[in-house]
Amino acid sequence: MNPKAKAGQDKAPEMRQLRLQETIYPFGVGAIVDIKSESFIGMDTGTWNEKTCEPLSCPPLERALGVLQLRRPPTAGEYSHNANYALPYRRFPKWRFCQDCTLMSNRIHHKNGASTNSCSRCAGPMVPMRFVAVCNAGGHVQDLDWRRWSHFESSNDEQRQCKDFEHLELRTTPGSGEGLRSLRVLCRSCDASRHLGSLGRNTSLSEEGYKCWGLQPWEPQDTAKECTEELRVVQRGSTSVYQAETASAIDIPEVESATVALRDKVLQNDMFKAVFGQQAGPLLDHAVPVVSAQTGAPEHMVRHLLTTDPAADTIQLQSNLHSGEWAAFDRVLAGDMEVTNPDFDVCPSDYPQEPGVLPSLAGLVSDVGLVRRLREVRALRGFRRYEQEDFTRVDLGSIDGLKWYPAIEQFGEGIFLRFNEQALRAWEEDPAVQRRTQHWIDRGAKLANRRGIIADLHPRYVLLHTLAHLLMRRLEFQSGYSASSLSERIYASNDGPDPQGGLLIYTSSGDAQGTLGGLVRLGEARYFSRLLLGAVEDADRCSNNPVCAESRGQGMNSLNLAACHACSLISETSCERNNIYLDRRLLVGDESVPGFFRTVLMDARASIQG
Repeated sequence: MNPKAKAGQDKAPEMRQLRLQETIYPFGVGAIVDIKSESFIGMDTGTWNEKTCEPLSCPPLERALGVLQLRRPPTAGEYSHNANYALPYRRFPKWRFCQDCTLMSNRIHHKNGASTNSCSRCAGPMVPMRFVAVCNAGGHVQDLDWRRWSHFESSNDEQRQCKDFEHLELRTTPGSGEGLRSLRVLCRSCDASRHLGSLGRNTSLSEEGYKCWGLQPWEPQDTAKECTEELRVVQRGSTSVYQAETASAIDIPEVESATVALRDKVLQNDMFKAVFGQQAGPLLDHAVPVVSAQTGAPEHMVRHLLTTDPAADTIQLQSNLHSGEWAAFDRVLAGDMEVTNPDFDVCPSDYPQEPGVLPSLAGLVSDVGLVRRLREVRALRGFRRYEQEDFTRVDLGSIDGLKWYPAIEQFGEGIFLRFNEQALRAWEEDPAVQRRTQHWIDRGAKLANRRGIIADLHPRYVLLHTLAHLLMRRLEFQSGYSASSLSERIYASNDGPDPQGGLLIYTSSGDAQGTLGGLVRLGEARYFSRLLLGAVEDADRCSNNPVCAESRGQGMNSLNLAACHACSLISETSCERNNIYLDRRLLVGDESVPGFFRTVLMDARASIQG
């Protein structure tokens, strides 16, 4: 069953096919999707036929998101033309150009009652224009007014008074190189023309008086809303045009972790409620130790909960979900099989009892869980554009309030690793490790308002995150799954009564039957110990050394140290942090910092030489 994309603004709705997973990410509400030579944008959930969206149950995720229900996007048969089972998409951008005769047009032409993507002049194929305009507020995006833009630098009265927008052409200027300056919009009525080179400046539209309409392309365009943000020109295929705001949870039995219970205790504290929402000052400074003493929670946890909105804090939301999952994995590995169910089938591996496992390795990675089946539910909360801080909800923030989120379920398998807590804590308390971690703390202070920044970063998170990437790169060649089909979940926290130190690498698909066991088999000791040693060995090598190993900051916002595409980066769809917070040096060490796996690496090399 495949969801159908209904192309809006057509006299008779036409169907395009998308995979079910794509309707959540990467082509969900607000996203631009290219289908063959056409371009469409997903419309908000208020335009969906709610009756065809079946409920999807995942109580932990529903509670974390604060909604009554999750619903699956409607699906239709391969040859179905029933518009009730289609998701609405609107053609965007409207402006297109003909590949044969270069004519530009923003009109939708119809033939035999259906829209056509052919040129009205020569019947050649029309291609969407490359650029759109976005702003930093509300997730607004709009077409460029190419008629006005092309006439802005008019040189005579005839060009300034020209109102013709049906004879614009996009031409390539010979001898002008291969950049944007070689592309020129020409008006054949008045000979006004302008090259696209000026679009490279961020302020080009605001300097010319363009205003944001405060709308999405599918909303009625006759009543613009108030929006004072400056417009920016971006390529419609750029990742800055759309960043989905999703949340996922593994469907586990109802297991409440001690950390979640402690957090709930803080939220219900009378003193906490009295000062919640107050600005930083003497009152807050007085309340924090009092709440901490009354609840037993660390002061930094109390301060974080006082100064952030738990419902809006994405990192906090993820932490809450991970706490319950960690508690379930922890109980299974401790022998409590009552926690499992048909969609959460986990059992302990024979690691590290199998002969041949290095004692130094067994002392660091204490347990491995074979996740033979899991169910992951992923919900789409909204989206961001460009440098937008608060995400735009999937219903565009209707007055009635959102009662459900679109979501999908996926079934798969995985490998879970639990690390020795005493070894982790002793390592991360080393002053040299703390000094190296200061890099991310300093960067986080400068990027405090940016999405995805971890304010209270622990060294163990960078360690486990980097190891997960190195393992996924290894597993790609032995599990039978592509790198983009693998995902990670990092459990890293030394707060509260149940510290977390582990990771899950898993794969999932839309098939209700799940996957075939190629990944979970590698969690057995006879395979896994070699895989883990290989990943540690990879951490010591990079084809970009010494540049990579000696880096003082690379990647997005310089939030990586010794990590680059040649050694540690993976597909961004597989990483929960968009390929940031990575550092190979924390695994293997050097003269300035002790590596967590340094002893393992030395023992492995000594055994080979012996």
